[in-house]
Amino acid sequence: MSQVILAQGARAEQFLFLGRCLTPEVAADPELAEAIQAGSIPWQQLLWLAGNHLVTPALAGSLRRKALFDLLPEEIRDYLDSLQTFNRERNQILYRELIHIAQLLNRSGIEPLLLKGANALLPDQYPGAEDRVLGDLDLMVPADKIEAASAALQADGYLQLSLERVLPRDLIRSHHAAPLLHSNLPVTVELHSRMLCNVQDDLWLSAKLLATPITLSGGNATVLVPDPATRLLHNFLHTQIQDLNHALFSLAHRQLLEFVSLRHWQGQQWEWPGLAKRLRPKRHRALAGYLLAAERWYGQTMPSDLRIPAGSMFCFNLTERAQAEHRWRRLLALYRIPRLYLPRLLTLPYRLLTPTWFVLKYQSLRRGEPL
Repeated sequence: MSQVILAQGARAEQFLFLGRCLTPEVAADPELAEAIQAGSIPWQQLLWLAGNHLVTPALAGSLRRKALFDLLPEEIRDYLDSLQTFNRERNQILYRELIHIAQLLNRSGIEPLLLKGANALLPDQYPGAEDRVLGDLDLMVPADKIEAASAALQADGYLQLSLERVLPRDLIRSHHAAPLLHSNLPVTVELHSRMLCNVQDDLWLSAKLLATPITLSGGNATVLVPDPATRLLHNFLHTQIQDLNHALFSLAHRQLLEFVSLRHWQGQQWEWPGLAKRLRPKRHRALAGYLLAAERWYGQTMPSDLRIPAGSMFCFNLTERAQAEHRWRRLLALYRIPRLYLPRLLTLPYRLLTPTWFVLKYQSLRRGEPL
């Protein structure tokens, strides 16, 4: 490895090297130590990959757990240490605000269910959870109480950001209220009425949801925490299906790393045929592709008791090439751009003719929000 990673243009090997640094396994890895000590790793490219996928703080934490951090060049140590510190400070702010929000909602008889990265803020999580980069706080509340919950946060000083879903079908599909931004802190909250945008995917997943109430340390506030299987499957469905990564032959390594970490944290307790039954059959190929990605980049063995649907390996191979080769990324861009933007272009004339759209845009401009 120490010879392959030295090639400046070997993007595929750099991804593999980054995954090897990030893997939850903490056993001694002499080859990894040798590659770092060789002193010719293209750190600029490697750190660009980590930053692009929002895993730089996780990289710092993982190298510390593997006892490799002190082998790094001083400037790389300083860079990783700074980003890890900044991210942990922000996560502490998010956790304190989570306690405050839970207290506000509890007064209205609401116990929010933590979704996605909000769970990583809790104590006693998988190793490295404290280094997860969070975009916002995702909380699910009963659909009939979402307006009351939003009003409670706005009365406490949160500002409601505009939400562009003005078409009737958008309102039906919307699974969360307009985002709420704290007036003084770097905290955005999304109150969800269900876990997923797709109603059918949500019904299949939530049918066996087990939510456990816990009291947050540092405050008399109660939240609900989903069971590990639901967290694992929600991670997959949100990033690969809802965010279209599977359809676009793409991967978000921040999400994949959390998936890998959750699997490793629970050891051998996963019963994959049972987990697959909580997904619509049409999602099984995407799940197999996600597990193949976990095996390829993080060395996590593909479950032997899970059937791999036809086409899974083909889709994964395209994803791998898109990750590693510039020519394949450019080629697949011819597919991705229409897939992403054509539906928006088709609805644009209707939006332009909808007075509400202009009102929302005007309000966004006055508040200085991005369009």
